[in-house]
Amino acid sequence: MRMFPPLGFLMRQSAHPYTFPELGLSIDAGVSVLIPVHSLHHDPRHFPEPLEFRPERFLNPEHDKFVYLPFGEGPRACVGLRLGLMQSLAGLAAVLARFSVQPAPASVRRPVASTGAGLTQAVKGGLPLIFRERQR
Repeated sequence: MRMFPPLGFLMRQSAHPYTFPELGLSIDAGVSVLIPVHSLHHDPRHFPEPLEFRPERFLNPEHDKFVYLPFGEGPRACVGLRLGLMQSLAGLAAVLARFSVQPAPASVRRPVASTGAGLTQAVKGGLPLIFRERQR
């Protein structure tokens, strides 16, 4: 979810005028703002060694939850967050109960996001996998 968030960006509209102090930039009320989720999740200031898969990063309760935004945050967060996580985990458990999964020879180590994917992110060229049925 950090390395390939479902949405590469979020769109929001400012409710009030706001000044970003560190940028010296002000926006008016009603301005559309693009939040680059994929870029935030790969920023080494927030995630050292951002290309490394290290789930233990999230064991720290001090982690800034407003930088990790796979489903958005606050009152405009995805309404399907819990349902989506539950379905994903149930589906993954059902597949892994019957199959061993490994990368196919054509898989790349660092997948690239497709630029023409639209609203949700997709892997350019797909992600080939090998499924081997487990012995019962």
